[in-house]
Amino acid sequence: MRFNTKDLFNVIKENEEQYVTLIKDAQAGNNSAFAELFHRYRPLVRRIWQKHFIAGYELADWEQDAQVVLIDVLALYQDQCPQMFSGFFKQCLTNRIRDIRRQTLASKRIPAHQVMPMDTTFAESFIDSLRGEPDEIVYCHQSVETLLHKCSPFECQVLSYLHQGYSISEAATRLNCSKRSIQSAVHRCREKMLAVLAHDY
Repeated sequence: MRFNTKDLFNVIKENEEQYVTLIKDAQAGNNSAFAELFHRYRPLVRRIWQKHFIAGYELADWEQDAQVVLIDVLALYQDQCPQMFSGFFKQCLTNRIRDIRRQTLASKRIPAHQVMPMDTTFAESFIDSLRGEPDEIVYCHQSVETLLHKCSPFECQVLSYLHQGYSISEAATRLNCSKRSIQSAVHRCREKMLAVLAHDY
């Protein structure tokens, strides 16, 4: 059978017109149109959830958030081109799940008033005394204490922020320095710890 580009164009145009009608009906408050529109975008919603996996954040919760995002997108969107709508919705979904991820990480951080100073007692937060033999625990304490004595004040600050759950970018912002400076400090601390464990100090 001969391939007819005109027929293909008509199918594409028909599909686009159906999408435009669906978008308009959803914007007008038609619940059935909204449900159908969200159903068509569910594979995208699921793919973004899988890509930005957040521990403890269920797919059902994400779908509810995604529906709220879709409501906002419908309220803001003017151009009725389906491709533009899809791109706008995808970007808004990505922004939303990144916000959720940041909020989740922030909730796990230790409040500033509960942070222990970078002194010898700081070793307690690194070491689980319920796991390991007494001599191993003593050795770990001594190693961490030695490391802290060998680190500069800046390196100690970097260790403190990273231990609280801050990312390298966030630590750089708080210490008003570049990410490279943070990465270099982490590298130096790692080298110093290896030297401590090797009894080079």
